[in-house]
Amino acid sequence: MKTYQKIIIALVICAVGFGAFQWLKKGKEEIVIPPREPTPVEAVAARAGEILRRVNAVGNLTAIQSVTLHSEVSGKIAKIYFKEGERVKENEPLFKIDDVPYKAAYKEAQADLALKKEEYNRATKLLEKTFGTVQARDKAFAELQVAEAKLDKVKGELDSTVIKAPFEGIMGLKKISVGAFITHQDELGNLVDLDPINVDFNLPESFLPFVHVGDTVDVTIEDYDILPVDATIKAISPEIDEATRTVVMRAQMPNTNLVYRPGEFARVMVLAGKIENAVLVPETAIEREGEEEFVKLVENNVAIRTTVSTGMRDGNDVEITHGLKANDLVIVAGQFKVHDGDEVVVVNEKSPQKKEKSLQ
Repeated sequence: MKTYQKIIIALVICAVGFGAFQWLKKGKEEIVIPPREPTPVEAVAARAGEILRRVNAVGNLTAIQSVTLHSEVSGKIAKIYFKEGERVKENEPLFKIDDVPYKAAYKEAQADLALKKEEYNRATKLLEKTFGTVQARDKAFAELQVAEAKLDKVKGELDSTVIKAPFEGIMGLKKISVGAFITHQDELGNLVDLDPINVDFNLPESFLPFVHVGDTVDVTIEDYDILPVDATIKAISPEIDEATRTVVMRAQMPNTNLVYRPGEFARVMVLAGKIENAVLVPETAIEREGEEEFVKLVENNVAIRTTVSTGMRDGNDVEITHGLKANDLVIVAGQFKVHDGDEVVVVNEKSPQKKEKSLQ
């Protein structure tokens, strides 16, 4: 190999080595990371205050009065006075049973009673004239009483041939037709009083001391109500269900337009007093990951993830039952850019840290 070729090769090797050295030197300089600036966040102090104890429950609508109509006497249906689904008044006739045999029995009982009265009067006069005996007079009196009782019974059966509404309400579907022979076991139809209407719901026994008869609850019926309807608690069961540890409560709500029906599902919200000295934070401070709820505290300008347990909610306020105490500083904005242990700076004007600095 000639000398000038060796020189050229040597120069090429030197150039490549120098370039590699500069590249490695530049790479080492790029690895140096400048210090990270603290993440700006907004934070507020948890406060102690009172919050309404709102309890949500599910319930069912029930009628305040409901009855399945039966006849007290047997016979053929002669007439039906109502139309299905219409409102009827108390004591309004609903069904008529053929009363011919009952009228005949009534006339017979009347005649028998008249005869027994005559026999009793005759026995009394004979006794007064000493032609009769006390035994005969007493027997006639007893037979008179039996005749009077029989007449009352037959009259009651005759009156029962007209089946009347026991209360004002809405008639259901009739279950028999004109001409059908019925007995006391046959169902004739249903009568339901829909206004007002009951709302039955269960509450945990722990809330029992805070709920009373006469309290107002909010009721929402899905597919009907946009806004809740006021209902008044009318009764509280004296017993607690041992299996569920709940107590049944009954409220009543107006149903003037008859839009609600027994059996419908209802959502009930009960105000069960107030919680004093509750630890409250804004709703925006609460984060969730699966079933865990947590907040990010600010301590010495460092974000600290803290698991909490939440209780009642009232507007934007959330009760913290475990994990925080009053005056703890929690992040309410910017927390999604912050991880546990990151350095932060509170930028909102009303933060407690800035208040302390201004006082100094």
